[in-house]
Amino acid sequence: MKSLFYTLLILAAFQFKSFAQSKERYIVASNVLNMRSGPGKENELIHTLEINDIVTLIEKLNNGWWLVNYEGTEGYVLGKLLSKDRFNDWDRKKYSTGETPDCENIIPEYDNKINNFLRINVGSQTDVVVKLMKKSNYGDDICIRIVFIRSSQSFDIKNIPEGNYYLKIAYGKDWRQKVVDNQCFGKFMSNAHYELGKEKLDYNIVQKGDYVTVPSFELSLDVIRTKSNKSNFNTNKISEAIFNN
Repeated sequence: MKSLFYTLLILAAFQFKSFAQSKERYIVASNVLNMRSGPGKENELIHTLEINDIVTLIEKLNNGWWLVNYEGTEGYVLGKLLSKDRFNDWDRKKYSTGETPDCENIIPEYDNKINNFLRINVGSQTDVVVKLMKKSNYGDDICIRIVFIRSSQSFDIKNIPEGNYYLKIAYGKDWRQKVVDNQCFGKFMSNAHYELGKEKLDYNIVQKGDYVTVPSFELSLDVIRTKSNKSNFNTNKISEAIFNN
């Protein structure tokens, strides 16, 4: 009898953890996902994950709970609330507002003698990456600044050299980067949308007699979800490839 009890106990322990370890990445597919200290709702809540957060799978349990790692914290979550990361080979980047994505190989241009700015206000529905493009008389336009701006935040691009400009704008969530054929590409993985500003931003200083006008601009960007909520900044939709070009 003692031998039988011992055998059943060992079998139960092995059945509880029946899947091999993994290093696959998964995306949180629910608005809120609780991470617990053990594989069950009765265990301590150690972290709350949000939709589109990315976790690394450590181990699957056959009772529906998975052991995962989220930015150095390990815990158990319900596996049915995760979805496979289809872009596992793209590096996910979490930039702060005002940072330049390190994927972009440009030489930023400034004119510290000019106290001007481009103020960009971003709504609550999206993050954005903005490219400030300088028009050239020879058709070879160049990008002089790139900034990442998080949702519900604002940023001023300052000390812009004189010239005529337009914007390339990427909207979305979950910004990632990947090197393909020695070229780095960046894009949003969730709700991605790319636009080209149709309006010219004229940053040329105007002097009339004793008066000097230093132009600055301000615009608001967000994902438009209703017909009544329209932006006054005119744009054309462009492809991901044109944005990265």
